[in-house]
Amino acid sequence: MSPPVRPVIAWPLLGFVLLAAGAALWLAFPAMDSHVLAVFRFVPSSALIPATSLLTNAGGFSTLGPVALAVVLLLAFRRRKAEALWLFLAVGSGRLFVEAAKEILARPRPPLAGRLDEVTSLSFPSSHAAGSMLTMLALALLFGRSSPWLTPALAAFALAVGWSRLALGVHWPSDVLAGWGVALIWIGIAGFWLPEASRRPA
Repeated sequence: MSPPVRPVIAWPLLGFVLLAAGAALWLAFPAMDSHVLAVFRFVPSSALIPATSLLTNAGGFSTLGPVALAVVLLLAFRRRKAEALWLFLAVGSGRLFVEAAKEILARPRPPLAGRLDEVTSLSFPSSHAAGSMLTMLALALLFGRSSPWLTPALAAFALAVGWSRLALGVHWPSDVLAGWGVALIWIGIAGFWLPEASRRPA
């Protein structure tokens, strides 16, 4: 088995930094957490709210779940079954972990009065931030070798989804940092089991 691609080694390290930063912001610096949210959150009259809502919906499970499943089925149809199984397990298990963590930690969301989107689940870590980053980086590992621009583009989308949760006032900054951190750790570790076919140069 060839050694893992270089980003897989760095992603968990960056993920630990982001997760630790998110936890510290929540537990040790809650006033700063609130201040940063106030900076990023839109006012209710902002003309950017509809577009931001579309972005945040694009990064949710209701959109990315079917997208990931479609890629799994496409890979299986093309007889790339090991890659299909890897994608399904990497993204699926990561999402389950995030949802379990939210229930265990049971952190309330920002005050209802400041939210610009309807949400009912708990807050830490952000499942939108984690799920979009998990899915995008998993796709980057499978297909990124075909284009030098694909991985940055996919990561930029995941970052934008995390930002949208702050702009809509439905997550604390610490939630988003932790979501990105968990995703980087999870998919970075999963990358060590990336099927051999996806490790070869395009």
